[in-house]
Formats: sequence, C-alpha cells, structure tokens
Amino acid sequence: MNQIAPLPSLERPTLSAQVARHLLALVNREQLRPGDTVPSEVQIGLDLKVSRGSVREAYRTLAALGILEIEGGRKPRLKAIDPHVLAQVFDYALTTAQVSVAHVIETRRAIELQTAQLAARYATPQQRSRLRELVVQMRSAGSDHARRVACDTAIHTVIAEASGNPLNSILLAALRTPVEASSSIHFDDRRSESELTRVIDAHEAVVDRICAGDAMGAVSAMSYHFDISIVHVKRDEDTAQGSASAT
Repeated sequence: MNQIAPLPSLERPTLSAQVARHLLALVNREQLRPGDTVPSEVQIGLDLKVSRGSVREAYRTLAALGILEIEGGRKPRLKAIDPHVLAQVFDYALTTAQVSVAHVIETRRAIELQTAQLAARYATPQQRSRLRELVVQMRSAGSDHARRVACDTAIHTVIAEASGNPLNSILLAALRTPVEASSSIHFDDRRSESELTRVIDAHEAVVDRICAGDAMGAVSAMSYHFDISIVHVKRDEDTAQGSASAT
C-alpha cells in the first residue's frame, strides 16, 4: 500500500475525524473491497505521526458506522454495508417523532414503485413462486395477526431482492422497524374484515403483475397498495393526535 503523508498540525477535537477521512481516502485510492484488510492502528499511527489513542477513536467510529470490522488479534477489515446501522438512524427519527409512520410510507412508496417495476422484469422463477406462496399464506392467516404481518414483510423483502438493485434491499432492511410498525397498522385487530381483505387483495394484485412480467401493471398495483396504506396510517395518526389534544 502507498504511504499516507503525515498529517499537518491539527486541533485535538478534529484529529480522529481527520484520521478517519484519511483511512477512507486510502480505501478509495487502493480500491479496497469488503473483506480486505486495512492498516492496523499501530501502523496508521506511525504513518500519520499521531497517537494511537486518536487512531483507536477513529477506528471505533468507523466500526460503529458499519465500515470496519475490528476483532482482537486480527487486522481490521472492511465490512459490507450493514442495514442495521441505517436502521438505528431511522428508528431514532421515528421514536423521537422527527418523522412519522406516514413519512416512512411515503418514502417507501417512492422506492417500491420502482422496485415492483424491476421485479416484474428480473424476478427468477423461484422468487415468483415464493411470492405466490406468501400471498396464499397471508390470505389463510385468519385471525393470526403476527402471521399476516410476517407475510407482508416477506413479500416486500422478496420483491426488493427480485429487483436486482441491492440498494432496494438495504433501504428496506434499514426501514424494517418502521415497516413493521406500518404493517401492524394495516393488519391490526381494529380493521374490519372488508378492510383486511382489501389490503390482502392489493398485495395479491402486485404479485400477480410481477409474476406476469407486467412492469407497468406492477407499478400501478403497488401504487394502489400504498394509496390504501397512506389512508390507514394517516387516519390512525389523526385519531392519536385527536386523543392527545383531548387530554
């Protein structure tokens, strides 16, 4: 690997951030990939002429971001993208009311319309078969609320995988907790039988169009599915706000 030029004199509060940026620059310059090793803390400290404590802080920050894998006795390695890191950010935004479930649904809609279109083009026979099985399981779930939610989540996961774009799967996985929260709203026990049937029918329509290879039909069906989702979520949020105002 090429040597990194020593760092100029830096203020202490910014030193670990500078080390992290230099390490990321090395990754780019050396065209390293997930699984490749990076210099040890000792080596990077010698190269940059900074204390090992500052390097350790930078490495720990990169590990927390899901960029580095640090295990005792082994050289640090680059990690594949970890959706759980993004999930923590999205979950924090949701639990602190910086975003709402409706915001999550709106964002998912933008992603999943394209995902459905791509899945209709690229889904494998195995993925199409799996989607059909999941719809059958969803419809036969009866009063098993948890099973319906699990089928809903699995359908969207398979569609994202079938799109062939790994970012779709990463973003959906990162939104898993908000996704499950919204799924619970769609299928909770307060929904009438006709409402539940309409939601299940919407999922089946999406799967039918994907399995038929109808890209535009899949987009239309997914759009209708999210139209239903938005109505349900906003109605529940309005009810919750009304209850809060009353108290």
